[in-house]
Amino acid sequence: MGKKQSQRSQQQQQGPLIQRIPTKKPPTQDDIAESEKMRLMQQAGLLEKVKKREAEIAAENIGTAVYIWQAIFMSIPFGLLVGAFDVTVKVQYSEPWNYTELFIRSCKAMPALFPFIYITNRHRNSRWMQAIMAIGSTVVGAFLLYTLRNTPSLGQMARAPGLATIWIYFIIQLDLLPAVITLLLVALYWYFGLRDK
Repeated sequence: MGKKQSQRSQQQQQGPLIQRIPTKKPPTQDDIAESEKMRLMQQAGLLEKVKKREAEIAAENIGTAVYIWQAIFMSIPFGLLVGAFDVTVKVQYSEPWNYTELFIRSCKAMPALFPFIYITNRHRNSRWMQAIMAIGSTVVGAFLLYTLRNTPSLGQMARAPGLATIWIYFIIQLDLLPAVITLLLVALYWYFGLRDK
């Protein structure tokens, strides 16, 4: 009996039972030490994941800027190539030309070439883009030869500079094997289809 009375007196001194139930209070930032936070983040690999994601975003942003600048700087020589081919065709047919027309033709071609160069250059290493450029190279090369062979001089003057430029661009951007194959296909088209018989 003495034990029961001493237990009751202890319980009465401690307060009602409801107040003795342990409650889980939400942790605050101050409850976890800074070193413990760092240890937990390192164990979970959060810091590496954050650093990796930041590097991916930075590389993606840098990549886009690089491809834009490449497209700008590649559209300049290819625009000049369109102008040079235009002058070549005019000289071939004894048409008058001057440097102002060459410059204007080149400047008009550059903005038209920019998106085309940007898209194809950005995805140049993918197989699907290589396939598209190989097919495009074959079609454009064959159509250029057909135009030069069967179209009157006005048609040649209008089509040949742009077609020649696009064909050269495709050949430059293709990997070696697809470029050689497309050139052989165009040569076969010329030999068996367009050559004088």
